[in-house]
Amino acid sequence: MNSEYNHLYAKSMSFFPPLIAMAMQFLHHTCDFKVIGQEYEKEALTAGRSIIYTTWHFAFPGVVYYFRNRNGMLMVSKSRDGEWASRVLWRLGYQTVRGSTGKGGGAALRHIIAHIRAGNPGGFIADGSQGPALVAQKGIMLLARYTRAPLVPVSMAAHPCWRFRSWDRTLLVKPFSRVAIVFGPPIWVGERASHADIENGRQQLQKCLNELTRTADAALVI
Repeated sequence: MNSEYNHLYAKSMSFFPPLIAMAMQFLHHTCDFKVIGQEYEKEALTAGRSIIYTTWHFAFPGVVYYFRNRNGMLMVSKSRDGEWASRVLWRLGYQTVRGSTGKGGGAALRHIIAHIRAGNPGGFIADGSQGPALVAQKGIMLLARYTRAPLVPVSMAAHPCWRFRSWDRTLLVKPFSRVAIVFGPPIWVGERASHADIENGRQQLQKCLNELTRTADAALVI
């Protein structure tokens, strides 16, 4: 029974991830994108360093599509669901490193740090893989400190869209939606940032991402 299950699982891995990646691209390609605050991204890029993009977990599908094919690196869990996600992301032009809090997270972070220090972009979910939703975690601040790269907050909204009944209320665009992508000012974390500095930065990021989400929603009001 186990060998049969593993055989079916392996076949599904070769078939479904490419299909999902293709469907994501087709779905978002039908949408009308409006980008706000892109000057903040350019400001971070002109600093001559790489960038760490960060967003809320609910925005993951749309944001992943928008930043596709940039050689960005993302952390993906070591679960079987993570294997699916990793293969889909590879099809969208990302590199992935497997790990999560308490399970390979340290090694995964070292890979991301090396990737960013080499001048490549990275991405990190501000509220983590399990939440709580819309609460920034300090891990992203530590990543910015170790890499000396600016955090570039970004959020989104779409109308019409589906919202899943998951912990993060994942947003998925509907065909021919209007989509707003909104960037915020870069956040710099000093190499010698104290615990208080890290906490202040975390609160700043959380406030910024929530403001960007409201701005994105407002941009779609007819």
